[in-house]
Amino acid sequence: MNRDFLAVISGVSLAVLFSSASWADEHPLIWQPIKNSDTSYSVKLGLRLPVRIEAEAGFNVGVDSSKTGEVLNTPLKFWSRIRTADTKRPAYRMSRDIRVNMDGNAGSASISMNYYEKQIATPTFNMERESTYVVRYDGAQKDWTGLDASQTIKLRQRETGTAFVAIANGSANFSTVGASFGIEQPLGDNITLSGNVNRNFTDAVTVSTVNARYSYTW
Repeated sequence: MNRDFLAVISGVSLAVLFSSASWADEHPLIWQPIKNSDTSYSVKLGLRLPVRIEAEAGFNVGVDSSKTGEVLNTPLKFWSRIRTADTKRPAYRMSRDIRVNMDGNAGSASISMNYYEKQIATPTFNMERESTYVVRYDGAQKDWTGLDASQTIKLRQRETGTAFVAIANGSANFSTVGASFGIEQPLGDNITLSGNVNRNFTDAVTVSTVNARYSYTW
């Protein structure tokens, strides 16, 4: 992907972001530090517009280091999001959005369409469904690499927040297909523990993972 293409998409994202003169929203500033691991940190910065179709844009900047403290990488990613639909009711919630992400170092990009639905399944459990469709651009190959698709179902216990998760995904026009089953448990507002068993049907590989994620929004 050449610099002119990156500049055009960046300009469009910023134009959408700054096209409104009204800044009455209580939280127009996006500032979210994230600890990805013991040696990887990032911060998400951006602004959002106080309009009916929520638009926001910004960048993520991070530092990846070795265990001895040496800096290995400084990721820089630009992002924008436009919410196309948002429905909130006492027992139901639905949202749709379109997102553009660009890797400033690799020159790659992605355009995604996302769907989220949450509803009360039983008096004890809520059901959440997420669908994502992504088209990616490979900066090294200078070409679009096909369609990725993912479907996620979560059955979440309302009192404890414990969720049972099932995921099905396909990438590169479904040349690779996989599935994942797991459980996640939030610990307060900022920390989430998760464990998953992932199966790649193309290569017949099964991988088990345990993760802890910390995030803080201000």
